[in-house]
Amino acid sequence: MGIGGVETGSRDISKYLSKNKIKNYILCEKNKNNIKDKNLSIIYLNDLKFKNIFDQYKIKRHLKKIIQKKGINLVHISSRAPAFFLVNFLRKQNIKIVTSVHNKYKPGFFLKNWYNSYLHKGDAVIFNSNFVKNTYLKKYSDKSKLFVIPRGIDTDYFQSSSAKKKDNIKKILLPSRISSWKGHDNLLNFYIRKEFNLRDQFKLVFISSHQSKYEKRIDLLIKNLNLSKFVLFEKPTLDIKKLYEDSFIIINFSSRPEGFGRTISEALSMKKPVIAPNMGGTKEQLLKFDKKLLFDVKSYSSFIKSFKYVNDNYTNIVKNSRDFVIENFSSEKMCRETLEIYLKNYN
Repeated sequence: MGIGGVETGSRDISKYLSKNKIKNYILCEKNKNNIKDKNLSIIYLNDLKFKNIFDQYKIKRHLKKIIQKKGINLVHISSRAPAFFLVNFLRKQNIKIVTSVHNKYKPGFFLKNWYNSYLHKGDAVIFNSNFVKNTYLKKYSDKSKLFVIPRGIDTDYFQSSSAKKKDNIKKILLPSRISSWKGHDNLLNFYIRKEFNLRDQFKLVFISSHQSKYEKRIDLLIKNLNLSKFVLFEKPTLDIKKLYEDSFIIINFSSRPEGFGRTISEALSMKKPVIAPNMGGTKEQLLKFDKKLLFDVKSYSSFIKSFKYVNDNYTNIVKNSRDFVIENFSSEKMCRETLEIYLKNYN
């Protein structure tokens, strides 16, 4: 239960169920990245891993005890490993199963495709965008069990404070975790180009613990490009609202399509402009709001065109952005529609 999008959605749904007097529990692995929250009922798998085949007997035995003790009648699975190992086991316990598919998984050899397929075996299957649903549509004979519920964000939390901080430094925030496909390296290479010298006006903000191989790779690239004084680092945090608040513009730079890309809605809810690749879930969000905020991730000219558009039309862009998110991508809407699916399948 770290700071990722799937984990955030799980926490939001759990709190919504509790608010509606529905007992629920989150079962997850225990590690140093777990977020503590007194409003959640979390059951940890101590020293057990969902991906470890040798831990499955103990996990199933532990889960069976939880089902019997807590009176569990429905399980929502949002990750491939627990789906692969637990779907058939749960069916034998007469448990209803809801699964969530959050992204387009790369096709691979037979065993990998077989492993991925278990996330599609729920009694109901929730996709976080039409983009993801359409990717898998041909796999289903029974399309009545398929639902699209966009990721929702907490609009009460993601709203700008009345006190505006004055800062001479304009910041470009890339809020995604550093990984092989989130585009930090591509943004750095665009940032150093001379045609529209961003360094004269803007500094970059990355979120990093400087521990993973990808984080260390970005650290080295920054050093090699002589950009150390132009890149500001923030530690991974749940309080990302402050980072949005201090930023001039938010950028999604993912090199492959996002299943959804919740940073888009988070930024817009904060009345912060955001630009993002013209593909996948980010396209699905921004196309409904302002298509000029979309760019070709491989094209510097396309990127700069969107960036300049924001710079020249800042006030008009953010004027209606929060209302747009509340209407289309709020956590309240996501949780309400998810509960409707739970009740439909349980009843």
